[in-house]
Amino acid sequence: MKSGAEKPNILIVTTDQQRADSLSCYGSDFTSTPHIDRLASEGVRFDRAYCPNPVCTPSRVSLFTGKAVSRHGAWNVGVHARKDERMLSHLLAAEGYQTHYIGKAHFQSFGSADPLSQERTGRWADGYEGWNGPYYGFETVELALGHATYGISGHYGEWVRRHAKPGDLDRWRRAKNLHAFGFGGNAFDWEMPLEFHNSVWTANRAEAFLKERDRSRPFFLAVGFQDPHHPHAVPVEQTDRVDPADVPPPDYTEEELEDKPPHFLAAHEGRLGTSDARGRFHVAGQGAGCDYRRVTEKDARLGRAYYYSMVKLIDAQFGRILRALDEQNLANDTLIIFTTDHGELLGDHGLWMKGPFHYEPLARVPFIVRWPARIPGGRSCGDLVNLIDAAPTCLSALYMETPSDIGGIDLLPTLLGEDENQRASTIIEMTDDPNALRLKTLVTQNRKLTRYAGQTYGELYDLENDPREKINRWSDPKYAGEKAALLNELLDAYEPLERRETRHCYA
Repeated sequence: MKSGAEKPNILIVTTDQQRADSLSCYGSDFTSTPHIDRLASEGVRFDRAYCPNPVCTPSRVSLFTGKAVSRHGAWNVGVHARKDERMLSHLLAAEGYQTHYIGKAHFQSFGSADPLSQERTGRWADGYEGWNGPYYGFETVELALGHATYGISGHYGEWVRRHAKPGDLDRWRRAKNLHAFGFGGNAFDWEMPLEFHNSVWTANRAEAFLKERDRSRPFFLAVGFQDPHHPHAVPVEQTDRVDPADVPPPDYTEEELEDKPPHFLAAHEGRLGTSDARGRFHVAGQGAGCDYRRVTEKDARLGRAYYYSMVKLIDAQFGRILRALDEQNLANDTLIIFTTDHGELLGDHGLWMKGPFHYEPLARVPFIVRWPARIPGGRSCGDLVNLIDAAPTCLSALYMETPSDIGGIDLLPTLLGEDENQRASTIIEMTDDPNALRLKTLVTQNRKLTRYAGQTYGELYDLENDPREKINRWSDPKYAGEKAALLNELLDAYEPLERRETRHCYA
């Protein structure tokens, strides 16, 4: 173990529901994200990073535990992470780190009383005044819950209530919908001033932490932006926007869903809420469903442009965090990981938002690492990585052993250029309902296979020759041998995840 003075600070910055192509450093030519681009130019950009699950809570708990969803058990939104779940925050606090969380965590359900903090009032939107942790290993927290118009909540909501004028809060919980009907890609003009916006508040609090931190200890700071999750609400004051005319229309080909599992077409046609795929609740990430056939190209371009404009606001606020690190002389000795919980479909394949679809726009995520003191920057990497790799990589930076129940791999050798291609495949999981829709996906360098529990149908894509995932090869006899081999590989990869530790205890 290195001495306290040599321990790097750790900063994990997450967004919510962000596609990789929303960033110009990932090749987008219709938008510009200069501050995140700067991070990539000074660090390492991973081009084949995947989420472990395509909805919020499971993926976020995996990110902070280093465990696959089957290991930690928070399998869907609405399912709390266990109170005794050991997270990276617990491990770093035990090493003397000051641990703090700002913004969206979503380790627990928004819709019910939080057993760790909200039982004081039983309300999820308020009741945070006077409480700042501890919370899942973080000594102190400043939380925000929800998104945009329904996200003025938690500590962020308390701050807004203190500073807003009478009547403002009710007005800001509404926004003008620029579409005639509701769907996941709606575009909303929002009267909330920029100074009150959640992304601005998140950067404000991050700046304050960096200035007011305990200078006798290294810090672990997690910053969670609520955007660009739907609803796509953009403040009217925001002038730096993406022009809808510059945004490509969704990548959708007529009849491409005909060879897919039945819930794909049901979602496209707004029938998912009444289909066999639905379990006890509406399908996560889709809600009651909407007939996406009604979305015109004009509607789609506008909704997509507002989404990318939300990313531009995040980029500007992230730039303030980078500047604060520079001003505090912290940049060189701070390991930064910038990522998100999962992507967004944005009309590609005739679908919007997220859910039980493991297409690349939803499953592949931005993942950028910078640590000037040790990691040579200005590089990209095509290795397969997963969000569960973040925790063991941070532990490795401290020369700490990775606990045996963590399934992620240490990316530090790859980041240092010492060992590449550490992983031949990675897994994405989705359990929408244990008694209904359950799927697991194996991703390799050039193939993607998805198995559905209890079903004869599945998905197999030849990513080398069909990177847009248009043709399902599951029933193609030419791919029968590969399919069998990939199913066996999926079984081998998944079997260790089924094991459970008999006890959970903090290190």
